[in-house]
Amino acid sequence: GDFVRTLVAEVRDATFASIEDVVAFVTWLDEELSFLVDEQAVLKHFDWPEKRADALRDAAARYQGLLQLEKQISSFVDDRALHRDAALGKMYSLFEKYVFLSHGWVT
Repeated sequence: GDFVRTLVAEVRDATFASIEDVVAFVTWLDEELSFLVDEQAVLKHFDWPEKRADALRDAAARYQGLLQLEKQISSFVDDRALHRDAALGKMYSLFEKYVFLSHGWVT
């Protein structure tokens, strides 16, 4: 019980200076929660800040998705051998991913 109450306090009291801090916190939190045999069964017996924990996980996932997409976009090479429609399709696909991730629709 003390272990979970400590995690509850950590989630509630956590403040972050950057999104990288959120990613590090979520990684740490998930590692700590992995010690529980059945996370949901245990946490339901405590005043677990589920919405805050989920929001932190969501923010971390979106940020990591944007970083991955940034790598894809920055390494994109316009292959002149591709037919115009195929090249535009690749470009549009990257654009759609960017729009979805930046507006919160993680795919």
